Amino acid sequence: MKTQLLYLLIFFTSFVFSQTDTEIFLFDVEVNNSKISIKNGKNISNNTGYDNQPSFLEDYKILFSSTRNNQTDIAIYNLRDSSKIYVSNTDGGEYSPLKIPNKDQVSAVRLDPDGKQRLYSYQIDNGTSTELIKDLVIAYYTWFNKDIIVAAVIEGEQLNLYSINIEQGTHQKIANNVGRSFHSIPNSNLISFISKENDKLWQIKSLNPTTGKTKLIANTLKGVEDICWLNSQNLISGRGSILYKLRLNKDYNWKKVADLSNKGITNITRLAAHKDASKLLLTADVPANTVDSNITDSSKDLTSDKAAQIVQKHIGPFNDRNLDKFANAFTENVTVNRFPDENMYTGRDKLKENYKEFFKRVKNSNVKVLNRMILKNVVVDEELVTLDNATKRQVTIYETLDNGISSMTFIENSKSKKKSEILINEQLVRYNEKDIKAFGRTYAKNVKVYNYPSNLVIEGRDALRNNYITLFESAPDLYAEVENRIIIGDKVIDKEKVKINGEFVYVIAIYEIRNKLIQRVTFIQ
Repeated sequence: MKTQLLYLLIFFTSFVFSQTDTEIFLFDVEVNNSKISIKNGKNISNNTGYDNQPSFLEDYKILFSSTRNNQTDIAIYNLRDSSKIYVSNTDGGEYSPLKIPNKDQVSAVRLDPDGKQRLYSYQIDNGTSTELIKDLVIAYYTWFNKDIIVAAVIEGEQLNLYSINIEQGTHQKIANNVGRSFHSIPNSNLISFISKENDKLWQIKSLNPTTGKTKLIANTLKGVEDICWLNSQNLISGRGSILYKLRLNKDYNWKKVADLSNKGITNITRLAAHKDASKLLLTADVPANTVDSNITDSSKDLTSDKAAQIVQKHIGPFNDRNLDKFANAFTENVTVNRFPDENMYTGRDKLKENYKEFFKRVKNSNVKVLNRMILKNVVVDEELVTLDNATKRQVTIYETLDNGISSMTFIENSKSKKKSEILINEQLVRYNEKDIKAFGRTYAKNVKVYNYPSNLVIEGRDALRNNYITLFESAPDLYAEVENRIIIGDKVIDKEKVKINGEFVYVIAIYEIRNKLIQRVTFIQ
């Protein structure tokens, strides 16, 4: 029992580099004064897992972070032959790769298994790495020249702006509370950054790294921190599936350029433009079933792919309102529940009866998968459900057998708690630091921990702390990160990868937050 409990406890985690199934898209761009056209979009990563932070290495080569074998490495994509190679092969994960000016090297933020996070340089030809900055924890950055970077440095619970001279080993703090987007402003000696000092109104500002002088440029789209420059006058940003532009000194506000939802894009984030403004790179979330990939994720066993196929079989018939085909995707004794364990009904016949009445009552219905986690025979889907003229978001947990879906459990949406994710990130940081007191403070005094759906294994903060003390002592290499995340109301759902005594294990954790503390955790493993 003690061994099983230790195995369970390693999963109280989440991770500041939250990883989701994202893809890198490349578009052609035409700019004619204030008119911007976006066309010929292509998914160039086309990879199951995390692909992010794209940038141009050369005119025909693109850098980005990409997952292979559960490891985030530096990838180079060649536009001429559509090939992809990997530069790095370290034990850590590499993020935000950029070309170092005037050198045959790239740089990246590396997160090592021991929790150390630093900026490294990498030889392109052989992947040899060298630590560039030893005394600052770099989160995001860009190069001003071959010696100076402008970076967001992690200090306490926020990112602060620094100008860092790597050659001289000096640095200067410029501002507090900045975002992750840094870009050279074309035809200038300035770098743009996102100021979050006013939490209700984020601003794009310029920085002269030599003098430290900053200047306001414009406001961001509300709540959006990713931008890029097409030229010295035109900015691009994205929200949802829509790209927006802002022409300085002409546009009063951001204006819609293109809706990219026809590419399966649901959430645009990181952006980068070619230096001649002819091409645009962007990172976007896409539904799990739109990625065409032959790459195998070794974190999954053989039942995972089959589980996804079994779940997928009921979605098309639901949208087509084909009742018989829909019902046949479920086992004869399927259980339908509300999370965590409230049974609504049991059996395929009852399911068919209920959905027959549902299709009569609701004239138009559609479900779209926004995000998907898979662990062995369990599939957790974040779904966008449209019923007549109303649209809602929900999470559904599917358990599968060879002959169909054996249980379906709904997690309904509720008013979102913006600080829920911050709390879960905080407990992960304290977990990886093995700070038992600070870790325990993220949980309610009467916290309860369950194995899915409702097998109670720990009750109370004191019991949780006592078990973690033993765990921290028995596993010196203990380290956790989040591979995928769904946030729904007061719940944060993470698929987590944990290193313990030289081995990796996986789990899905459902955290429930009330009164700014973790009240309940349910593990699927």
